[in-house]
Amino acid sequence: MTLHPSAGSTVSPVRISELADRVGVATSTVRYYERVGLLSVPERTESGYRDYNDDAANRLLFIARARKMGLSCEQIVDLLPIWDGADCSSAQERVGLLIDEKRAEIAERIRELKRFATQLEAAREILDSTPPLDACRADLSCCMPESDTVAVAVELAPKRLR
Repeated sequence: MTLHPSAGSTVSPVRISELADRVGVATSTVRYYERVGLLSVPERTESGYRDYNDDAANRLLFIARARKMGLSCEQIVDLLPIWDGADCSSAQERVGLLIDEKRAEIAERIRELKRFATQLEAAREILDSTPPLDACRADLSCCMPESDTVAVAVELAPKRLR
């Protein structure tokens, strides 16, 4: 996606909705990035609308791509000064390190989820091997079997809507 015009031409500033549409994020996301310092607060028109230039659009695109790679806002804040510079190799090196860190986090999360799946399988086997009682026990051990294994703390959060 190219957000800037060809060399030599200029583009008039765009409003927040057009900027968000170009990059593929919600306008609330643009405002959030301004609040947390990822994007500079743009100049406003006389009627109070935000006017964004090509630099803001390119920066937003960079941020959106970094977020899609799973980088946190804090990681992006650290990365922006490198990206804003003229040394592309430093920026590429830092992004590579962040990708490696993210891959290690994912590998650990996969291991946790596999341990959790094993726990669930064991609980299911206990439930399947025990006929239901006429009434539940006070400790609910009839419905929620106790396990000999150490519990794996896994947070299963629903996917966020965009």
